Amino acid sequence: MTFLIAVLLGLIQGITEFLPVSSTAHLTLAENLLLHRSMPLAFDVLLHVGTLLALVVYFRGEIMRMLRGLAGQDAEGRTLAKWILVAMVPTVVFGFATSHVKEAAKAHLWVYGVCLLLTAGLLYAANEQSRTREGRDLEGVGPLDALAIGAIQGLGGGFGLSRSGSTIAMGVFRGLKLPAATRFSFLLGMPTILGAAVLEGTKLLKTLLRHKPLEGDMVFPAGSISPTVACIVGVAVAAISGYFAIGLLDRFTRKPKLNPFAFYCLCAGIVMIVLGTVGAKGFIYVQGVSLP
Repeated sequence: MTFLIAVLLGLIQGITEFLPVSSTAHLTLAENLLLHRSMPLAFDVLLHVGTLLALVVYFRGEIMRMLRGLAGQDAEGRTLAKWILVAMVPTVVFGFATSHVKEAAKAHLWVYGVCLLLTAGLLYAANEQSRTREGRDLEGVGPLDALAIGAIQGLGGGFGLSRSGSTIAMGVFRGLKLPAATRFSFLLGMPTILGAAVLEGTKLLKTLLRHKPLEGDMVFPAGSISPTVACIVGVAVAAISGYFAIGLLDRFTRKPKLNPFAFYCLCAGIVMIVLGTVGAKGFIYVQGVSLP
């Protein structure tokens, strides 16, 4: 892990977290191409802290509105905050239920490829539905909408199924307008990313702050720069690039323009399936495991 690789991984995380192309799949692919192994899950989760900062800055108005709502000063803000919390219930339940499977999936690039193909299908279908149906605004979100969006986030996140892509698509399938589904997806991302960062990132941070050597599945590749420096650089770059990625997708979803992302996921998925099965020489080595 060099300084440049830390910058590149932060850039990839920031850009792909909010564009509907799966940050997990792209991070895993980049790490294996650059380092010939996956980075510790805690490092990947810490990079999400950067994208969380980007969300907080970009949606500061909506955050204040929900806070005023929780304080009893904004009825619509209170309702929105309530549905975000409701959506977090299935996210947490399904997220914990599938966590071990997701960790094991990091060793198999083809799994991410298959999930990218699924993301492509969801984006295409959502784009077509948003073109032909008049949906509801963000104020029209209901309990079943929140539960459905939260469920797909908990099931898909970590497998290469794009978090933003799948939640936006589910919102559209539930009858929301594309911009409303996108907004809800972004706002739901804040507690989701925060929860994952607290759960996994604190393991790495505690070790670094105590100036102890990393052990087990938290070990960085041999010859890496200081893990503390790598984390700080990655988080900072992810925050800056993530802010611009949010604005880009926000503009793209004002009208149905998801098909370019669907096509990209289709191509990227095929590439990852090939790399994860056949590879350049018939095998690809991921975390020391040879895949036929």
